[in-house]
Amino acid sequence: MQPKKIISGILSATVMVASFVFAVPSASATEDLTFSQEYKHSPYYDKLTAALADSKDKTAMQKTLAVALSQEGYKNYATQGIDIEKAKADGLLWTGAALRMNDDMTGNTEYTRWAQRYVMDRAEDTQYLDCDWCAIFVSWCLYQAGYSDDERLKRYYYSYYAEPRIEYDADSWIMAFNFRQKGVYYTPKAHHKLDKYDWNTYYNVDVDAFDIPYQPGGLLFFSWDGTGEWFDHVAIVVDYDAATHMLTYTNGNSDGQVITRRMDLDAEEAFLGQRFVKNSERVMAYVAYDEILPLEEKELTTDTPAIEWNRDGWSGIKIQTNSDSVIASVSVDGNYLGNTVVSNMVLHEGLLAIGKSELVGFENGEHALTLTFDDGTVQVKLKIVETYIYGDADGDGTVTIADVTRIQRVGVELDQLSPVRERTADVNGDGRVSVLDATCVQKYLANYTNGCGLTGDSFVA
Repeated sequence: MQPKKIISGILSATVMVASFVFAVPSASATEDLTFSQEYKHSPYYDKLTAALADSKDKTAMQKTLAVALSQEGYKNYATQGIDIEKAKADGLLWTGAALRMNDDMTGNTEYTRWAQRYVMDRAEDTQYLDCDWCAIFVSWCLYQAGYSDDERLKRYYYSYYAEPRIEYDADSWIMAFNFRQKGVYYTPKAHHKLDKYDWNTYYNVDVDAFDIPYQPGGLLFFSWDGTGEWFDHVAIVVDYDAATHMLTYTNGNSDGQVITRRMDLDAEEAFLGQRFVKNSERVMAYVAYDEILPLEEKELTTDTPAIEWNRDGWSGIKIQTNSDSVIASVSVDGNYLGNTVVSNMVLHEGLLAIGKSELVGFENGEHALTLTFDDGTVQVKLKIVETYIYGDADGDGTVTIADVTRIQRVGVELDQLSPVRERTADVNGDGRVSVLDATCVQKYLANYTNGCGLTGDSFVA
């Protein structure tokens, strides 16, 4: 039977990867970081309260779905072309300290306000989350359903615009809420993401989209063009009819609002002017999460508690820990270095590889390297050293006639060298820089086999 063809008006959210890190709220005690005053006076707050009360004895997924459905109809009014003042009066628009708007399906929502103020602890007048908010909405629903207390929320990395971490997000969502990997299902189009990172903790791989055991409240990840190259959207399952292959889901940032949609997995649709693609090919991953593990710190260890890194080397460093987590933040001497998303670091199965570019800014000597995972932290002693060449007085990495000239100038006190450069210039080892050292370097450049002292040898400092 030929697939049905449908022109879809669905506007999807382009989603990528980012992370929120631990922060202690600094706002005044009178400010409610969880809800804005506008939202508290809106009908959606009342619906949320009722949904939480009605679902208090239900499962994790059922609670999350109840929260999501209570927000049905909430619009990102900054893009709806309506009376802004009326929207503000209705409590349906979060504007921050000033009205900030754009032309895309992004921006002013209660959910982005929550992410900015509560999760990121960023003031309204200093940071504005001008972003697609599908993943923020799902994070908000999970949070409202009760799956992170304050400290847990602050310790995890929340996707605020998601590319489901088959590359990053599906796993970051799982780890963020401490779900079991066995509850994740990956369709064939997602396989190249798994291969790319060579992770071996996946259980349900290459599952046909029709055969995924969808349940209400489960998380769905889509690739709108069907290629799987990019994962564009995250939603929450409402229902799946296995006989008709009709998949119903609710989501945020779809036509700029929270809305429930139906997708016929047998049908072909065109999204945003893209080519017709069978809907089953758009489904990339599914996450079931009724079992949520308690957050328990364990004692993390590493086989490399002390590392010496030579900044003249070609690569950075690698550290293997006993953590199963794929989430980490890294700091050196208490200064935030980066994370797996925004930096040149790669992390999987507790293995952290830090690129050279992340380390070159630190001075030679001893440093304290701290790796923070969602299941604990581990401390590593980092010693940064550098290779020097005897005779290289000007520090250009080679020994030339210019070094002879500089050594001569230092010998008659017309020039000065740093302590480490004085060591490179003292090629005869007599404890001072003089014309005798210049003579040794001249002999080295003339290819003498004797009388060159240490010229051309290297040492680490």
